[in-house]
Amino acid sequence: MHELGITRSIVAIVAEHAHGQKVLSVTLELGTLSGLLPEAIRFCFDLCAQGTPVAGAQLHIIEVAGRGH
Repeated sequence: MHELGITRSIVAIVAEHAHGQKVLSVTLELGTLSGLLPEAIRFCFDLCAQGTPVAGAQLHIIEVAGRGH
């Protein structure tokens, strides 16, 4: 499950940019061709956010359709 590592990175980046302030929501654009499962990201998010300024934030995932030429 590589979503766990990616979700940890997302939470770390958001927490760093929050500069200690409470984060209320996080919006993530996730491409359908990324190979990531939105439900797995949602499952991992609260766990990864515990003990950070991101704890309790709502996660909004926008699924972006793949495009090609």
